Amino acid sequence: MFTKRIYHYLFIVALISLGLSILIHFNSILDNYAFSEESSHTGFRRESPADVIFEVLITSLVAFCTFFLNYYLIKPFDRSKKIGLKNILLAIVVTLSSVFILSDLLFSFKHAVSSITTPDKFNPLFFFRDLFTATVVLSCIFIIRVLNDRQAVILENEKLSRKNLQSQYESLKNQISPHFLFNSLTALKELIVENPANARQYVSHLSQVLRHTLQSNENQTVCLTDEMESVKSYLFLIKMRYDSNLIIDFNINASFNNYRLPPLVIQSLIENAIKHNEISRRNPLTIHISTTEKSSLLVTNTLRQKLSSEPGTGIGLSNLSKQYELLNVSDIIISRSETEFKVEVPLLNPLIC
Repeated sequence: MFTKRIYHYLFIVALISLGLSILIHFNSILDNYAFSEESSHTGFRRESPADVIFEVLITSLVAFCTFFLNYYLIKPFDRSKKIGLKNILLAIVVTLSSVFILSDLLFSFKHAVSSITTPDKFNPLFFFRDLFTATVVLSCIFIIRVLNDRQAVILENEKLSRKNLQSQYESLKNQISPHFLFNSLTALKELIVENPANARQYVSHLSQVLRHTLQSNENQTVCLTDEMESVKSYLFLIKMRYDSNLIIDFNINASFNNYRLPPLVIQSLIENAIKHNEISRRNPLTIHISTTEKSSLLVTNTLRQKLSSEPGTGIGLSNLSKQYELLNVSDIIISRSETEFKVEVPLLNPLIC
């Protein structure tokens, strides 16, 4: 079945074929429609308008059929099909063969039904006409392929940008939600009265978290060291609420400090653990954050799910997986046992932060 894209392709190549045919037979067209007496004494055999129109249609048909054959050889809209030397050579052979064979057959038919006789000897003009047609067809089909690939890359980059902005927006929405701000301001209010020194620290960490969240949409990835600084500020705020009932253990190898990961990944995984698990004095929540020898970051939390989980916010594990998919790297690994929940996320090539 022909798709809309194929119909669009056929329409474009039909116009190219007609334009190419008019260009090739332009001299004959002028010779028929020139009004000066000089045009009739050029030394060329003058053909009738019907013959010229017939030749234009034949050349257009030859070019169009060759375009159609190359559609299945080059596949200009299929990026998964790589064009190698074998495909290029095959396209050249098929194009030249089809142009010469179709042109010879159709023009032979035209000469057979035409009242104008043609010389039997080889005419180099016909050879170069067919060679020019084949060259233009091949050039156009490769140009269409290149333009389509370029457009696809642009669309993929825009898609990645939109996904990145969407994930940042969702995380930002989670951070500055009324619930989050209410808890933060309530804790700050109590600290101002009970412990002014801690209150100043609280304000400093809160501003650090909000600043990192606001700036996180500027880059697709951030250094692990920068991410950890924001995570520690975030944990300072959270531990004000849960105190010793929330235990966070870090085991980050310094050799991974300059490795990169999408922004707010660690914070989102911590949020996910807090959202779905009970946190109490009887059942404290322990979260281990460590690096592995496989150049990845492992976040593990004890598993004691709430009877009723909080409504989902933040980028979530599904969006996190999509982020890594769009970055064209290995996907995240999620595993669960009766007592633990683990998420392993790849760390990207290190850069100087």
